[in-house]
Amino acid sequence: MYKVNFIKVKRYVLKNSGNEQQAKDVYQEAFLAMWRNVKNDKFTAKSETAINGYIYKIAKNKWMDHLRSSRYKNTTFINREIEYDDSEIDEIETQSKKIKLLMTAIDKLGERCQLLLKLFYFERRPFKEIAVIMKMDAASARNAKYRCQEELKKMTQNIPNESQ
Repeated sequence: MYKVNFIKVKRYVLKNSGNEQQAKDVYQEAFLAMWRNVKNDKFTAKSETAINGYIYKIAKNKWMDHLRSSRYKNTTFINREIEYDDSEIDEIETQSKKIKLLMTAIDKLGERCQLLLKLFYFERRPFKEIAVIMKMDAASARNAKYRCQEELKKMTQNIPNESQ
């Protein structure tokens, strides 16, 4: 009885967006529900056909509940094989080379310029604070930052890019 009914349930689940494992799970739940209902006198079978139909009906309802459930609707199937476009890989490699060239250029700047640009761009400090740290006035800090930027631009002109 178990095997005969499982084939029907499996066919139903497979036709309705399921797989074999899901069919096994649904059938197991349906069989247990049928067994509990018979045991608790909630269902009385008049024939074997009635039991078979009852199991099938329970399995069908359980599968429909599963399909309607929010957990099923929120399931996302992920393609494990990610394909990369060659142009994307080339772009990533180009970006990496640009970053290396820029870091090399920054390393070649003097310590004063490195500190000033770090304070301004990375720590986002205002010129008043930069001036205090570097022991100069705010206008001089602004001018020094501009000169350091220009020096860095000259060093990085060999980096191929529209926006530097």
